[in-house]
Amino acid sequence: MGPLVAPPLSPRGALPGELERARLANGLEICLLRNAQAPIVSTAIFYRVGGRDEPAGRGGLAHFLEHMMFKGSARFAPGEVDRRTQALGGTNNAFTSHDVTAYWFAFAADRWNAALEIEADRMRGLRLDPAEVEAERRVILEEIDMYRDDPWDALEMDVLAALFEGHPYGRPVLGSRDELLAEGRDELADFHSRHYRPDRAVLVVAGALDDSALARVEAAFGDLPASGSPRPPAAPPPVLAAPRRIERRHGEVTRIFWAFPAPAPDAPDHAELRLAATILAEGRASRLQHELVEEGQLCLGISATLAENQLASFFALAAEVLPGGDADEVERRCAAELAALALPVGAEELERARQVFLADWVHGLERIHQQAVATGLALTQFDLDQPERLLRRVREASAAEVAAAVERWLDPGRGVVRGVSRPENGKGGA
Repeated sequence: MGPLVAPPLSPRGALPGELERARLANGLEICLLRNAQAPIVSTAIFYRVGGRDEPAGRGGLAHFLEHMMFKGSARFAPGEVDRRTQALGGTNNAFTSHDVTAYWFAFAADRWNAALEIEADRMRGLRLDPAEVEAERRVILEEIDMYRDDPWDALEMDVLAALFEGHPYGRPVLGSRDELLAEGRDELADFHSRHYRPDRAVLVVAGALDDSALARVEAAFGDLPASGSPRPPAAPPPVLAAPRRIERRHGEVTRIFWAFPAPAPDAPDHAELRLAATILAEGRASRLQHELVEEGQLCLGISATLAENQLASFFALAAEVLPGGDADEVERRCAAELAALALPVGAEELERARQVFLADWVHGLERIHQQAVATGLALTQFDLDQPERLLRRVREASAAEVAAAVERWLDPGRGVVRGVSRPENGKGGA
């Protein structure tokens, strides 16, 4: 059977370009994103597997396998993927999250078929040479130590472990040292054979495409066998019923990291909370930047973000207190600003937040590979209309709706985890 081609989708403001979707007989989902803004083609393949799919006690397998995908397959020796990419003048990268694992390439439009050859070959199977496995294990162990040694990363990991206690989202994607030491070639091969199958994958090809693009994809992937089994369902994490507090000592300054449970990207209130984050801490004119950095001079910096997972998000406030500053006062002012944001903001402030958000969105999709990755994330985790729905809500949400979302989700007296990391020497912030 050839590919089953769905009718072309109309151009969307959220995802630039002309979209065409297809599915091969083995289940591989394909999305072509035609955009001739530059003579470049980017491929991004997304596997529906991440940290949440790892067996108990086997944390870090998805990320470990991501590293091994560059360490040798039937046609490509260890390191050859990067060498060939560079020789052709291209770039590549990969990432693992709790929900997906993704690999992308960007090449000039006359040589992007190399990306298909590489991806199809390593989907077929990996060499997983024991010496390469051991070498990469050492690299990841160093990465784990680096994150634990960094005050910000360590504080965030502790806070999220408490926020998502008992759920995979509370575990680090890298796994723990003990888990990595227990994983070897057999575990990696089994994980690859179960999850790296065409019916568990989405391939996006974006850029200056000609009419041969779909045929090229079918030639590269069409003979690969399907897994025949869907991804097991996963439950969203439970919402904390009461606030929790984490205190630690690390580094030379005081750091504050609050995390609130928040709705998934395709759920009500998500867009409203994105606007709330912009109002709070995006730009010098935002409330917390003005209150704590520009005028109050209590913090070196502060941010508010809505971090997205497929099943649930979390809203984070992060502040680095000036040496000698009063961390308790910073926390009091953050709580006061959240309470004030539960009242409708003025029309001018809301419109500024809208324009800042939309400008950031456009900037984040300027490059072809960014468009490919954004399209793949939407299609793998939700659907191609999800980004457009988000932008529509951002444009339409009223001040009263933003205030109601803040009241529902960002109450410091309810299910928040407040993390504070104070200096190891007892100085640098109260």
